[in-house]
Amino acid sequence: MLALAHPSPPAAWPACPCGRRAEAIRQGVGEVLARLAELGVDTGAIWTAASRLPANSELALGAAAELLASVQGGGQGHGRRVVALAVSLAQAAGLSPEQVRAVRWGAALHDLGKVRVPREVLDKPGPLTGEERAVVQGHAAWGAELLAPLPLPAAAVAAVRHHHERWDGGGYPCGLRSRRIPLAARIVAVADVFDALISARPYKPAWCEREAARVILRGAGSQLDPRLARLFVREVLGFRDLLP
Repeated sequence: MLALAHPSPPAAWPACPCGRRAEAIRQGVGEVLARLAELGVDTGAIWTAASRLPANSELALGAAAELLASVQGGGQGHGRRVVALAVSLAQAAGLSPEQVRAVRWGAALHDLGKVRVPREVLDKPGPLTGEERAVVQGHAAWGAELLAPLPLPAAAVAAVRHHHERWDGGGYPCGLRSRRIPLAARIVAVADVFDALISARPYKPAWCEREAARVILRGAGSQLDPRLARLFVREVLGFRDLLP
């Protein structure tokens, strides 16, 4: 069986008086730091800075989101690009400022659960085995599990849990279909798929934006929310000529 990577937290946590919320923050940031240590990254300065953070979910999770670039299998800048694309799509869709904020957090932390996926699986250049694919797919639920105790918008946590659902019901972790998929998750999904297409990965080269936009349109109504996919290509990417 493939062993799941559940890194142990550092031996000494910084003192914090805020109970369950603070413990959840420490667990989330601590898992990231522990995984960085496993990868040979010098975390001394990072841990010193983290130990001085107040028990504030946005500050601590912001720090965690920045660190995730070192442990995610999405390439440099993936998280920042997904945030920018998702926020632009949310604004184009007319969401309220509160809804846009939830989308921003969901996008920033959508791959948080990958700290529990072995690095050799994330970086594997060839096809994954069924067992490896199941481990990778666990990241969506694991990320939501880490975030659930925190005072974040419910839509942000839902975006993390459900950003790999498919419009046709063939996604994970819950097989949700159509509008049963939370709106924030549908928005993050479009941004995540597009950035994955234009990014070089161990198993593929980067695609040009125009060809990636065509793939987004082909996925409208099967993988992606058809209205959001078309809105993304038209308003966020500006490829209006690709639409009928």
